[in-house]
This record gives sequence, structure tokens and C-alpha cells, in this order.
Amino acid sequence: MLNKNHVLYFNNTSQVYNETMQTMQIIVVPYFEPTSDMWQVIYDEADKHQGTIKYVIINPCSGPCGPQLSQEWENVISTLKEKRIKTLGYIFNDSVNFDNINYYLKDPLIPTDGIFFDNEGSVDNLNNFKMYAKYVHHLGGIVYINPGYNYAHVKDYLKSGEVDVVNIHELDSSNSHQIVINDDFSPLKISVIVGNVTNLQKMQSELTDIADKGIGTSYIYADSYFGLPPFFSDEIQKASVTKIQMIP
Repeated sequence: MLNKNHVLYFNNTSQVYNETMQTMQIIVVPYFEPTSDMWQVIYDEADKHQGTIKYVIINPCSGPCGPQLSQEWENVISTLKEKRIKTLGYIFNDSVNFDNINYYLKDPLIPTDGIFFDNEGSVDNLNNFKMYAKYVHHLGGIVYINPGYNYAHVKDYLKSGEVDVVNIHELDSSNSHQIVINDDFSPLKISVIVGNVTNLQKMQSELTDIADKGIGTSYIYADSYFGLPPFFSDEIQKASVTKIQMIP
């Protein structure tokens, strides 16, 4: 999954979604140091295409690292917030506890906007997960899970109201034809992450296909989360003009 070492669905589904207004949103998965020059690339693209980069994952050490977030990480979070980007603290599902949630949402002077629970939902763990999701919501945070696949039970996480967004596929581009969605939920509640995209044309094709499936948030990368893809600027530009289709 998204671990460094291995790697909104509306509660009221009758809420109207205006496909003519909504373009693709991007969730960036940047597993590099807070002092990296690549953050400036993200900031610059956020300025050029305001609102397109919706989420950025904050991942110090495949999750919490040390007793507290460093000042460098808080500086990154602060800058992202200034650009109206939602920050998500990374926690792998076998490390979910209240202390690790506090590490991102309660303890820092500049907290993240939510938690990215990697691998959550890969098995049906909703009953146990609810108390952590409720706690994140109590702290005012977003609950974003990544089961990595659209398992049959994933819809129950969304229907429960405890989860705000689900990443339903994390896969190689050669398998992107396997992406299937549940049409009962808003596109803004669904995301996919597609990797091993080797060129600009492939990225553009993948992004169009994702939007045509009625998926509202995506990230397309090259060969690693440890750097931005060479087509990153083009990806943000393409997303900013790619309308999400509402599947009837």
C-alpha cells in the first residue's frame, strides 16, 4: 500500500452533484523530506491552478516519527493550508491508535486537516475502526481511508457516515481497466491512485478515463512516491480542465 516501506461519498446520497461545475481534484502522495525543493513545485502548481490540488499526504516516517512533528513539517503544513490544500497525516492501519491521531491533529501547533488511514478497509474492520473515525471527526478532521481496492464491504464504510473519502484503487496503470465504482456515492467521495505511468500521453489518457468513470479525485505518478512525476505540472493543468462525469 502507501507505506514508505511497502507503499466527498455524501452521507445523504440524494444530494445534488453539479457535473458541469466540478473538475478533477488531485491528492498528492509526496514521500520526501520537508526540506525538499519539490514542495516548492507543489506550491507553485497550487498557485497556478487554485483548487485543483485538494489533498496532500503528510508522511514523516511511514507514519508518526519521533515524539512530535518537526518544525519543518509544520512549516510545510502551514504553507499548504495557506494555499487551501487539505493536509492528511499518514497512519498505516496496524498503527492506528489515539496517540498517533493526536500526533497529527491535536499535538502540533499547526495540525493537519485529517488522517489518511492507509490499508484501512482492506478487510472489513468497520466496527473497530468507528471509534477512531469518530475521534478524528471530534477533532474536526477528515477521515480518508485507502483499502486499495473497491471491496464489497467498502460501501459500508461510506454508508456509516464515519468515512469521508475512500481511495478505491491503488494500482499499476496496466491494471487500470479493473477500476470499478459504486454509483451510489458522490464522485467527490471516491479517489484512485495509478502508478507506473511512463509518459505525458499515458497520464492524460488515464486522467480522462478516471474522470469518465465518475471518480472525483486521483493521483497519477511515475515509478515512486519519493519524487514527483516528470509530468506533474501537466497533470495539475490537465486535471484543472477535466470535468468529472456523473454516471447515470
